[in-house]
Amino acid sequence: MKRPDPFKVSSQAKDPNERQKSSLEKTYVHGVPLITILLMIFSLFFSADLLSAYEAIPIVAGGTLRGTVQWKDAVIPDRPVHKVVKNTDFCGKTFQDDALVVNPENKGIQSVMVFLENIERGRAPQSRYVDIVEKCQFKPRVMPAVKGSVLGFRHNDFILHNIHGFWLKNNATVFNIGLPIHRWQQVVGQTIRHAGLFKLQCDIHTHMNGLIVSLEHDYFSVTGPDGVFEIKEIPPGKYRVVALQAGYRIVAWEKGEEGGDRPIYEPPHQTTQEVEIRANEEAPINFKFGIEPSGN
Repeated sequence: MKRPDPFKVSSQAKDPNERQKSSLEKTYVHGVPLITILLMIFSLFFSADLLSAYEAIPIVAGGTLRGTVQWKDAVIPDRPVHKVVKNTDFCGKTFQDDALVVNPENKGIQSVMVFLENIERGRAPQSRYVDIVEKCQFKPRVMPAVKGSVLGFRHNDFILHNIHGFWLKNNATVFNIGLPIHRWQQVVGQTIRHAGLFKLQCDIHTHMNGLIVSLEHDYFSVTGPDGVFEIKEIPPGKYRVVALQAGYRIVAWEKGEEGGDRPIYEPPHQTTQEVEIRANEEAPINFKFGIEPSGN
């Protein structure tokens, strides 16, 4: 039996104008056309989005946030060694996992992204943020990005890479960028349209994995080998500061060629503190991570 088309107007309608109306126009809820209600809802959400948008302003007497992210436990987890099966003459035959790298001297943690969570007004973001693909790895492991700006990858390897970003929440593709040999030492990128967490990988080399944190602003810093971070030009006020470290425990494996399986990691770890920024002053703040239950 053929189902009736809900958008088809009956030929028996007496009013010829009625035949041109869609089902939305002819559907009423408490006497109000459904299409009117939908337009009101759309307008409400659109307006709310405008009100919550980040505002760029001149910074006259900003403060600075500075500190260190450290490993707090006596035992530092071992870094697994992964098999490399592609371009072994360039990448090497093995790769030591870089999801958690702790400095043995001061226990500073590398590649932790520290950022302000609740800032609504501040300096204007840059038009482009550049991260590095070098020696068959992402540098840094946790990469910053800003919504509306270009995220670029500087291709420092004289081999082919294919950089693939996915939404962490549902694995949907965000971008897919080829880094061919002829783009060696060039920056190749794409505008990031959304804020959120993205999983990063090279589709060719299964040991190359990372994380992208995309924000509405650029008040962030990624720790170096000593775990130190610094964020400047912050408007005076009270803020929540987040330190986000890529999950380092391997929870599954994605089958690869010739035994080169891709590790699947637990969700990122993060911790938050409150801080007050004063004009032309430096506010010290430190974070610590340790061995925590999987998924925290």
